[in-house]
Amino acid sequence: MTRDRRRKSEIHAHQAATGTAYLVARRQFAALAEVMQQHPRLNSYGIGVFDPLRKTAEQRRTDLAAGREELAAGVVMVVETAAWLCENITPIKTPTASSYTVKHVMERATGRYVTNGEFIAAALVAGYTFKYAQPNVLFGMSARDLKRMN
Repeated sequence: MTRDRRRKSEIHAHQAATGTAYLVARRQFAALAEVMQQHPRLNSYGIGVFDPLRKTAEQRRTDLAAGREELAAGVVMVVETAAWLCENITPIKTPTASSYTVKHVMERATGRYVTNGEFIAAALVAGYTFKYAQPNVLFGMSARDLKRMN
């Protein structure tokens, strides 16, 4: 059972909104935590921090920690984005689609704003092949599907 009451209430809210079983919703939330553990520089901005060369090491650490907190708080958007991706974009082997470009395609199609980091996390949760192109990520997503959505 989840001890964190806020997390449990978010899982219940997601469960009610989507009609999924509690355990399924809980697994979806756990998937984001696993992705964040596998990609330690992933945060709401994307990969790394904004303008790292002009910041001290301490400022970069602080920005990264704040961005990771913000990303963890956006778990509902990550789960919804991952579901949208699975329904609309076919995965391919070669990563060529920029996360930032596809994020805008999704925003136009759904009318909902998502941060670059939330989009990257959602695509990683959904299992797309990837390659870092900091601060963005290239994903293996069908160009035909993206063109159709655009």
